[in-house]
Amino acid sequence: MSNATYVFEGENYNDTLVKGLLQLNLTKEEVDVELLEDKKGFMFKKGYVKLKITPKAKDQPSEEIDLYEEEVEEFVIDKDLLQEMEGGKSSFQLDYREDGVYLRISEKETGDLTQEILDYIKSKQVKNYELVQVSLATQDKSNEYKIAPPQPEVLVDSTLKVQFSKDKMEVSILITKPQGGSLFTLESLRQELNNHNIIYGIDEQQLGRLVKVKWTEHFVTIAKGKAPINGTDGRIIYYFNTSQEHKPVILEDGTVDFKHLDIVKNVNKGDLLLEVIPPSEGVPGINVLGKEVSAKRGKESKFKKGKNTTESEDGLKLYAAIDGQVRTDDGKIAVSEIYQIPGNVDNSTGNITFNGTVMVNGNVKSGFKIVAEGNIEVNGVVEGATLIAKGDIILNRGIQGNNCADLQCQGNLVAKYIENAKINCQGNIAADFILHSEVVAKGKITLAGKKSLVVGGEVRAGDEIRAKIIGSHMGTLTKIEVGVDPEERNKYEKIKGEVIELQNNCDNLKKTIDLLSRQAQSAQLPQSKEEILIKSVKTHEFLKEKLQVLMEELQLVDEKIQNLANGKIHVEDKIYPGVKVVISNAVRFFYDEASTCTLLKKEGEISIGPFEK
Repeated sequence: MSNATYVFEGENYNDTLVKGLLQLNLTKEEVDVELLEDKKGFMFKKGYVKLKITPKAKDQPSEEIDLYEEEVEEFVIDKDLLQEMEGGKSSFQLDYREDGVYLRISEKETGDLTQEILDYIKSKQVKNYELVQVSLATQDKSNEYKIAPPQPEVLVDSTLKVQFSKDKMEVSILITKPQGGSLFTLESLRQELNNHNIIYGIDEQQLGRLVKVKWTEHFVTIAKGKAPINGTDGRIIYYFNTSQEHKPVILEDGTVDFKHLDIVKNVNKGDLLLEVIPPSEGVPGINVLGKEVSAKRGKESKFKKGKNTTESEDGLKLYAAIDGQVRTDDGKIAVSEIYQIPGNVDNSTGNITFNGTVMVNGNVKSGFKIVAEGNIEVNGVVEGATLIAKGDIILNRGIQGNNCADLQCQGNLVAKYIENAKINCQGNIAADFILHSEVVAKGKITLAGKKSLVVGGEVRAGDEIRAKIIGSHMGTLTKIEVGVDPEERNKYEKIKGEVIELQNNCDNLKKTIDLLSRQAQSAQLPQSKEEILIKSVKTHEFLKEKLQVLMEELQLVDEKIQNLANGKIHVEDKIYPGVKVVISNAVRFFYDEASTCTLLKKEGEISIGPFEK
């Protein structure tokens, strides 16, 4: 064997070392061992050991090559263990004589070998043995005892024990030690495997090793099947933009083009909307018994067919059945017809309720209402009207709400301007400016354009607000908020106040209890003070329990606030006095101007940092 270095891995040092010595067919004295890694096991987690084993230099071997050395690699074997396997049981022995069968037990043996001896006697098929004599022999190890009448010795050959894995993808074998008989040859071992129907994935080198080193009484993996390769999952290719994010285009002159947002996903009749790529079947495997193991077919990718669509004959393609807007309704791919109003929404049309997209070429007059299952797009001005959309609201001009306009959408809202209106948007809001309005967006509010300002009213966003100017040089009261809902912040402050009050009361009661307790140790307390002490103790315990409940509630509210504490306000130009900024549970009033900055919560306070583009 060359002086190469080998690395072995296992669960502990001893087992890994034995494994290495067995595989290299060397003893501990013939190698150098280096511990590369040692991770101790913990609870139900197994340990991990990595050893580097280097055989020591030897004299050049003779040119005569053993047949097995030529055909197979060397096997893992401990020389002492091999000697034990070849030499038999040294602790006792049976002697077959003309007058009977005798049992002798080594005097060095200190344990009780009765059961082991009986098992051996049975395996050797000794007839008419006397149990009493066996028992005497185990007690008196200085003499031999006749345990059975004369009989020829039965020579027991090795047998094969087999252990299959549950899925029959792996099998281990154990060769029993012969009792005077023969060990397996390579051919007889192959035949025995065949008798057990083990025909696939047999490690021929391992078979050679077992025979060569006469390996017995230990299970060894001898065959492994070929695992099946499961199929790939199916997938869907969409031929329309599925993104829900829409951004206005800022032109070179600083104005914003709110007309071309690619929000309406128009399709024509016959357009391919999507295509399903079927899953693959996979490649079957084979177990050690030579039987096919089925592979799992990939998972199907399915779509739900919505209104105004048609499927191909094989069900793998979906087409638009009409001209319109493609959208997803409750997981279904559908094409919605667009309801177009050539003029204004007024007395000539009445209120409008439509299960698709509504497009208004004119204005939406005060007092009228539009409800759409899809988007609402208005080319004119929205006055004091109500617009409710499950999709987006696109206002190519803007809102002059007269404090009567109410707009609600589950998607995004885009407008040229917003004045004296109330808006609740579940997505993002983009506009040029917002004046004296109550505006709420769950996502972002972006003021982009020439003016890009917010003046008056309350503007709240879940993530961030971005504008050039916030407030005015007139000191107009303007409230800007990002992060947690103000109601959550008020709830937090209320609970916090109660906690502080309870803590003070508990501290005062503790002082009273300590004072009266010290007085009671030095002298008998008057009855009135005893009553005060008892009452104080009971009240203190009650307040402690109440304080614990409030502290837990305060922590829950605080965690909810902290989860939304990353909101930011970006001011590209100026923020004027008169602006109140709220980020999470932090509040800051501006009494002086601040320029080109980003407001964020830092260490519990609102900090003015460099402007983040």
